[in-house]
Amino acid sequence: MKKLEQQVATHDADIRPATENEINAAEQALRMHFSEEYKTYLSEFGLVASGATEIYGLGVPATSHLNILSAIEPLREGKDYPQQAVPLYDIGDGYYSLYDNRQCKILTWSMITGVVEISDETLEAFLLRVIFDIK
Repeated sequence: MKKLEQQVATHDADIRPATENEINAAEQALRMHFSEEYKTYLSEFGLVASGATEIYGLGVPATSHLNILSAIEPLREGKDYPQQAVPLYDIGDGYYSLYDNRQCKILTWSMITGVVEISDETLEAFLLRVIFDIK
């Protein structure tokens, strides 16, 4: 996640690195195992906010809209929410970018229709594209 780290510093983006205890507690609360890639994101960044773009994560109170623990609950009520996925980004109009910890894939998911797309992008590539428009 070196490229993301460089862009966060260059753009002075807000991050909130999560502690190992926060990460472990979130895994237990959500009843899932985070991939190493996702754990790295959480421990190095926690979440990322730059301008109007906000990426969900940890490192903020559980009541924060950007905390995956509070953000995931209403999403799990949507159509066929993937069990091992966590929210990354609110695309709008009921569509979300999710990270599937089992497949290590980025999913585009709709509250109404379920998964509509599975991307081969890495988590870092997705974050660079969405936050900083770097392809």
